[in-house]
Amino acid sequence: MNESRGNRKLRLFDNLESHERSEESHRVQMRSLACLRMRAFHNYSMLSNYLKSQNMGDEKIKIVYIICNFAFGGAERFLLDLIKHLNLERYEVHILTIMGGGPLEKEFKDLNVRIQIFKKKTKLGLGILWQIYCYLKREKPQIVHTHLFAGDTWGRIAAILAGAPIIISTEHNTNLDEGLLKRLIKRILSYKTDKIVAVSNAVSDYSIRVDKKKKKKILVIPNGICFEKFVPKAKKFEHIPILGVIGRLEIQKGHAYLFQALNLVKDIPWKLWLVGEGSLRKKLEKQVKELSLEERVSFLGAQYNVLEILQTIDIFILPSLWEGLGIAVLEAAAMAKPIIASKVGGIPEIIEDKKTGLLVEPKKVTDLGEAIRWMLGHENEANEMGRCARKIVLEKFDIEKMVKEYEKLYERLMETNINL
Repeated sequence: MNESRGNRKLRLFDNLESHERSEESHRVQMRSLACLRMRAFHNYSMLSNYLKSQNMGDEKIKIVYIICNFAFGGAERFLLDLIKHLNLERYEVHILTIMGGGPLEKEFKDLNVRIQIFKKKTKLGLGILWQIYCYLKREKPQIVHTHLFAGDTWGRIAAILAGAPIIISTEHNTNLDEGLLKRLIKRILSYKTDKIVAVSNAVSDYSIRVDKKKKKKILVIPNGICFEKFVPKAKKFEHIPILGVIGRLEIQKGHAYLFQALNLVKDIPWKLWLVGEGSLRKKLEKQVKELSLEERVSFLGAQYNVLEILQTIDIFILPSLWEGLGIAVLEAAAMAKPIIASKVGGIPEIIEDKKTGLLVEPKKVTDLGEAIRWMLGHENEANEMGRCARKIVLEKFDIEKMVKEYEKLYERLMETNINL
């Protein structure tokens, strides 16, 4: 019997409705399956990251620090303090020197880390390059961290040849005395350096502007000091006030200009203590004699008791021609000493003129003499500047803060090289 036209239409609608329900059910199933897949992938990623972090935590990160030597310098003292406060349960530390030991050698050896003292015998330094290369190939560090020109140059070349996964260089200074060849070498090596750390904004700006390093490669981590060691003692100026300078006897530190400035204030009482050694000692001693200042100026040489000297002096002076940041200024400020310093490099990042000390343009002998005369004649204001400087330094330049920034940098670079 033939179906009526109305029944056929009803059955057709039923079939279409059934088909639509089937398609909707299929879409729901597909969405559910996609959600399950996404959840599984998320769980897998979390598990994978967890396992990677566990594996990273099980094994120490091996870091090889490369520096010129163990001289009494800011970079050497920086490295000493960095390693002292580094988490040695997380990092295995090795230190290589390029040009022998030095007066801080014992303090470095007291850290109980691996130390290898090399000594470059030729100007080209192919022998030292081979020695460092062999050391790095044998030890296979994850990170090579270099300092100062010799450490940066031979250290980075050896690290590149040895296939070190991560290379870091800390730029400690503005180095106005470096010629075109040195700058070219630094620029070329920067291309194979994962990160260049500048110790101040001034060093960062100089590296970009003069050394032509890429801005994205540079990270500013200001130097810090351990404030527990610096305990200021309230004291009045001595009957004959003691001026103190701490720094190597080299052109950079500007001693010759300080002597000329002091020659302008002979009419008032003062005496000067010079702490440090260097190639210019004989020349500076001769200058002091020619100016008839030998009764007032004492060359103390390199000293281990810098804290005692800072406690004893009345005014700290740093007449540098250039500086990266100036650890000596940080230490003097931590001891709440009145400070007169050159307006160069990163020093204005520590000292605010006429508030936390006095800043003078480098080589300006008359201005330096006037600053010394003013500070000797305004003891109360000078000591208040010292106290204000200490507060600023406590806030901005703590060693623990500096070390945390370096550890964060190490971990971040390790994460980007997870397969090390």
